[in-house]
Amino acid sequence: MFIKIKNFFKENYKFLLVLILIVVFFNVRLPYYIMAPGGTIDVTDRVLMDDYEKSSKGSLNMLYVSEYKATPASLLLAKLKNWDIDKNEERQVSDESAADIEKRNKIMRDNSLNIATLVAYKEAQKEITITEKRNVVIATTIDNGLEIGDIILEADGQVCEDIETVKKIISNKEVDDDITFKIIRDDKEKLVRSKVILDNNTKVIGVVIITEYDYNKNPEVDIKFKDSESGASGGLMLSLTIYNAISGEDIIKGRNIAGTGTISVDGTVGEIDGIKYKIMGAAHDGMDIVLVPENNYEEAIRTKNTYNFDIEIVKVNTFKEAINYLKNFE
Repeated sequence: MFIKIKNFFKENYKFLLVLILIVVFFNVRLPYYIMAPGGTIDVTDRVLMDDYEKSSKGSLNMLYVSEYKATPASLLLAKLKNWDIDKNEERQVSDESAADIEKRNKIMRDNSLNIATLVAYKEAQKEITITEKRNVVIATTIDNGLEIGDIILEADGQVCEDIETVKKIISNKEVDDDITFKIIRDDKEKLVRSKVILDNNTKVIGVVIITEYDYNKNPEVDIKFKDSESGASGGLMLSLTIYNAISGEDIIKGRNIAGTGTISVDGTVGEIDGIKYKIMGAAHDGMDIVLVPENNYEEAIRTKNTYNFDIEIVKVNTFKEAINYLKNFE
């Protein structure tokens, strides 16, 4: 038996070597990720609301960038296509794992929808009342006992109603003082202690926090996501989609409208990454109009001109600007 195996390897070693190289070339993970042209997600298909009917013509679309974990094969393709290649640590805050990054991105996605709902209801003058606020950890820059997804309830016995409360408690401490946080982690309350440090002459504990909201609203509306979808850059288009559903107005008017940008509670549209690849995806999918944040506008126009895309690119600073443009565009 041993002789047969030995003879097999001797007779077929070239084939086996090529097979091993192919497996390595297409499957071995390298410490990089690749950003490439993406596409569009029709958000008007995702609306969950009684008596909602999608427009027969036109759509509202989020833009996304395609991202790939690097292998020798995908890295070679990226270099040939002149796609962006970044080191894994450039996506990390501190020494996060890939699971931490994924968890943060999904929290940010849900928070984006959360804020988009508030903005859209306010602009449409529909009933919405905040019933609860939660301060949620989305990143830690040092070892401070806190983890991504922790909900902060109290700091040194004081209820934390919003992020400003946490900041004030930290600012009133001395460097190297401890703060005891009551948190919820994995549906259980627990206490953790964090040390105050000095960073750029500011007292911090090395944590990034966002505020989530619960609310009562009328009419009821929601947007469904796929598990693979994450991030906050869809905030603007989520706001527009919700507004279009609840306002009784048709802001689509038969057009295929795409856009990108974060959304703040005050309606400000924020800068995003990967605008070049999002414009390429919008043009590929036949969009008529693309709404982009002001800080991304020049690169978006440059991409349009470089590839001679037949697409209208519109700069917006606020949700209200986007609404007014879509209402008045003929």
